[in-house]
Amino acid sequence: MKKILFNILICTGLVTLASCEKKVTTEDPSTITYYVQFELNGEESMLVPVNSTFTDPGVSATENGVDVKDHVAVSMKNLVTGAEVKAIPTNTPGAYSIDYSAANADGFTVSASREVIVYDPDFAVSLAGTYDTDINQSIYNDHPFSDWIVAKGYPGNSASVTFTEIVPGFYRCNDLLAGWYGQIRGYGAKYYMGGIVILNADNSLSLVSSYIAGWGDSLDYIENAVYDPATGTITYDSSYAGQIFISPVLVKQ
Repeated sequence: MKKILFNILICTGLVTLASCEKKVTTEDPSTITYYVQFELNGEESMLVPVNSTFTDPGVSATENGVDVKDHVAVSMKNLVTGAEVKAIPTNTPGAYSIDYSAANADGFTVSASREVIVYDPDFAVSLAGTYDTDINQSIYNDHPFSDWIVAKGYPGNSASVTFTEIVPGFYRCNDLLAGWYGQIRGYGAKYYMGGIVILNADNSLSLVSSYIAGWGDSLDYIENAVYDPATGTITYDSSYAGQIFISPVLVKQ
């Protein structure tokens, strides 16, 4: 009987100890993390004449007031092809980004970027101006805009877009979707696909960037893009959201 009672006491003691261990908790201490703060030296967007010398102005970087510039990683890429480059080439027109990134003491990474446009000041051809969308020839998913307007009863039966020169050979377009959503379908200016394109020496066009505020995304690509100075016509094939294909025919006013 004493032996049984002794064993019970031992078991009770173990249970008590186990219970005590479970009740012991350690509260997570509050911590503060300081992110790296960047300040670009020079302009956020830099215009560089072709065949001139370009030097990256760099950035200032601090973490909680301490200079951490030595921890900054720098990478560069061609904005048209997406390919990384080791240096900004200035022998031919092009658009590039310089990206700066750094991780803080807790491993959180922050980045900043700069755009560099290399242009030819003597580029003679200009496509700046306002263009009417030819609704009978412009195509949305294999059918002319005009067919969709009739079949769906869309509120707009005409559209126009503008190309504004940034520097010779580089243009800002207010709607690379040729007015399809913003004007034809009546969604308004928030659904214009703004973008920047390069007019190349052979009159082909290259897409640098695009963005539509209404949905917060951009074009997948444009291809077969050509400007015909003789007729004042711009044509290209574009892809959006992986399933929407628009091939505008734009005629200069």
